[in-house]
Formats: sequence, C-alpha cells, structure tokens
Amino acid sequence: MEWLKYFPRPLYEELRQIPYETLRDIRLYAEAPCRVNTLSGEKMLQIVLDRKLLYQTVQELCRNRLRISPEATGQGYITLEGGHRVGLCGRVTQEGKALVLQEVGSVCIRIAHAVTGCGIQTAEEFMRTGQGIVICGLPGSGKTTHLRDVLRILSQKGITAGLCDERSEVAACVQGVPQLDVGERTHVLDGCPKAEALRWLLRGMCPRVLAMDELYGENECEAICDAAACGVPVIATVHAADEKTLMQRKGVARLFAQGVFGAAVFLRGGQVSTVKRAEEIR
Repeated sequence: MEWLKYFPRPLYEELRQIPYETLRDIRLYAEAPCRVNTLSGEKMLQIVLDRKLLYQTVQELCRNRLRISPEATGQGYITLEGGHRVGLCGRVTQEGKALVLQEVGSVCIRIAHAVTGCGIQTAEEFMRTGQGIVICGLPGSGKTTHLRDVLRILSQKGITAGLCDERSEVAACVQGVPQLDVGERTHVLDGCPKAEALRWLLRGMCPRVLAMDELYGENECEAICDAAACGVPVIATVHAADEKTLMQRKGVARLFAQGVFGAAVFLRGGQVSTVKRAEEIR
C-alpha cells in the first residue's frame, strides 16, 4: 500500500504491524483514537491525531486536491490508487452548486481486496442464462470485490467484457491500465460516468457483457435497457439488503419486469447468501 507513506510516522509504524490481507478498513478520527477493522475484529490504535494533522494527512492522500476538487469531495469520498475508497466527514460548505469539504473530522479508508473464486457462482449463473444480473448487498458486503472476480472468471472462459469504472474502484486503473485483476479480456473505461460509459463501450469495444458498480440513477437504467436491446446483458451491483428493498428501486424493478435482468445475487459477509431468479422476485 504505497499510500501509507503519507500517514504520520507513528500511525504508519502501527499499521505496518497488521497483516495487510486481514485489513478491511482504517478509521481515522480527529482528537480520538484511530481504529482498524480486520478479519478478527476491531483494533484500537495508540495514536491520536489532532485536527490539523488529520487534515494534512487527507491532503497528502488526495495530493492537495481536497479544497479544490468539489466534484470528488462533494461525493463524500476520494479513490486512491489500488481502488481503496477514502470516505470523508467534517464541515461542508456550498459554493455555487458544489459541496466542498473544508474541515475533516473523520476518515474511513475501505481496503480493496481481490478474493479469488468468490464470484464463481454468479459467473456460472451468467454463463448458464446469458442474462443480466444484479449483485446486491449492504455497504461493505463485498459487492465490488465480487464483481471484479466475476469479470476475471468470465475472461478466463473467453468472454469479452466492458467495465464502466467511474470511480476507479473495480479495476483501479493507473494511466488507463488496470492494477487489479479484472481479466485479460475486459476493456475498462475509467473515470467516465456510467450511463455514458455503457454506450461508449457498446459502440466501440464489441463486448459480450457489460459491467458496472453501484447502479443508481434512472439514466443508468435507460442505458442498461439500450444495451439489452442490442443483445448485450449487464452485470451491475446495487445497494439492497433483500428482495423488497431491491424492488423499491423503480428503475431496477422495471428492468426485471422487462426481462433485462434474469437474476439477483444477494451477498452477506462477502459470500453469496441467496440467488433469486427473476420470476421469483418480480
């Protein structure tokens, strides 16, 4: 984790003692103990950062773009090389139509991991039906990790994919080149809004399947419908705890009703808990 070098030395030294593969997130607080969540539970660190040092640390992480990048901080997070997401909280001001984080009170760094094999059930479902799939779960349930592995498996099976990676979290591209394994046959459009990226990839890269993280807006649902009309299914992640909350998303419900999505895969604790076919949840 190259970005750890931006941390204050005492914090850096403490984190070095924790095996990287066990880390799930790092939580930094102003004027309170820092904490990490690992596979074995939460660990409180010895270091306490004051407000100034926490702000300086975040500025280093985002290369001094915090104050002048409302298009990033107004979303509530920044993305580091490697696909790690840095969630930000503190005092926010509004400048025109943009929200700008001025002072930092706390930070949550979610560590991106590759979990080889976790997506095999979803990949097999796609290969069996050839229909679009939504990967569902609560925040932190492993949706992005799951999607990444599904693409890796499909690539190994000879399937060419197009990935819309608006926030650089799935493939973690650096200068356009993926740093995380999404498969050798996966074309990645990095940093492009998802609806536009779907159409871009569809027009230019001849994918057999398209993929995107965090389906949300109506314009994204329309782009998925357009892709399906061209014979290209979409695999997407969605924040939804269960079938009821999934179907409360009108755009997603409509796509199921139209037969665009053939199944919903629900995750819990990084594992597939249930797979529901479209006819079971419409």
